Amino acid sequence: MRDQRRINQALLPVACLALLAGCKLGPDYERPELAEPPSLLGAPATGNLDQLTGWWQKLDDPMLAELVTHGLTNNLTVQTGLQRIRQVRAQLAQSNAGLWPTLTGTSSFNYGRKFGQQAGPGYNATGAGISGDWGGMFSGGFDATWELDLFGGVRREIEAREAEVIGSYFSQRDIEVSLSAEIATAYLNVRMLQSVLDVTRSNLTAQTQSADITRKRHEARAVSGLDLANAEAQVFTTTAQLPVLEASLADMILQLEYLLGERPNTWCGQLLTTASFPQLPPELPALLPNELLRRRADVRRAETALMAATARIGAAKAEYYPRFSLVGAIGLSAPTTLNNWAGLTETMRLGPRVTWNLFNAGRIRAQVEERRALMEQAVLAYQQTVLAAYREAESAWQGYNQEALRSEALGRSVEANQRAVRIAHELYQGGYSDYMGVLIAERSLLAAQDLQVRHRALLAQKLITLYKALGGHPEEDAD
Repeated sequence: MRDQRRINQALLPVACLALLAGCKLGPDYERPELAEPPSLLGAPATGNLDQLTGWWQKLDDPMLAELVTHGLTNNLTVQTGLQRIRQVRAQLAQSNAGLWPTLTGTSSFNYGRKFGQQAGPGYNATGAGISGDWGGMFSGGFDATWELDLFGGVRREIEAREAEVIGSYFSQRDIEVSLSAEIATAYLNVRMLQSVLDVTRSNLTAQTQSADITRKRHEARAVSGLDLANAEAQVFTTTAQLPVLEASLADMILQLEYLLGERPNTWCGQLLTTASFPQLPPELPALLPNELLRRRADVRRAETALMAATARIGAAKAEYYPRFSLVGAIGLSAPTTLNNWAGLTETMRLGPRVTWNLFNAGRIRAQVEERRALMEQAVLAYQQTVLAAYREAESAWQGYNQEALRSEALGRSVEANQRAVRIAHELYQGGYSDYMGVLIAERSLLAAQDLQVRHRALLAQKLITLYKALGGHPEEDAD
């Protein structure tokens, strides 16, 4: 009963301090105010996140959907990001452990004899010598320490760690957003190069046939050798383009396989057996309000960095104040020669402990100032990231719209050049013009068709850039 009263007396001041442990030093996080434009992308803002979820499905290409899904699972950068999430979650668990007591078990064994100052056999003239027989001493017990987070330093650090965990998820999302766009862009480049090769081979076939006709007419002395030379030169010029295009196609497939986290030539066969081009959706994603642009992964990551920097100001300020701990220990010790419990020694202590860093040459003040500077840097970084999001969204929207304006003109250009080639051949075969007119018309047609194919791929890439700028992601955002 007396021991219990002593324990209660020891715990009383600690219990009083625990009532004050709800306070936390330092500023609480507040999202910075930003001067947002009244509307983005030159039109009133409407829309929702459903338009951004799994955006590549809207291109209606099963192969593309399969590649993106595969890449989001197997890409090594994605897997590295998952390990980073695991790392920061472990760091959060370490910080949470600071709110709980620590219990340490100890045990030791010593063997020896005592030195003493005595007179008698075995001692020198000064009385120094060794007394007693050899023997051992065993001791063991438990030490416990519980530091009260009276001024919130540990809790502020936990806040910072929690913000970093959330930030790691948004970092992972940013990686996935970028990766899905890169995979789709590489896939479009593969399809574009396949289409350019098809156009080039088709023109080469027509040019070869035209050269054969010219050769026969030259043998019949109906045309000059200059016409034959021009026709054969056009064939050789077009033929020389094929190895360059094939090398570019092979290199782009290798790049795509790298993004997928696969070894070379893993997907080459599947990609080359088909050459379908993704179909663009009939409607663009609706214009999204500013608040949704602020939900981009990079913006959210910048915001969590600001949260962490704000919380760590309070953690630094807590160093100004004393630390209050409840410490206790219980132990047993006894010589190994003990034949009964009479020589067993028990120890127990319990009580509060206070430590206070009274002089540190301004170290804590400088640390608080450092944390404030880091917070201001995080504010500026957040503001800059938001402004960059606005700029990218506006630029992507304008880029897509301007590229779309070229579609009709390029289509008509191809049609006009096809008519020009037909007319040039008719005039040449009728003897009304030389082969130079055919040569010019065929070169113009090849250039127009090449430009149309590349425009089609570029338009799709502009759409991908727009989805990426608006924060498109495979999964719906959850707040």
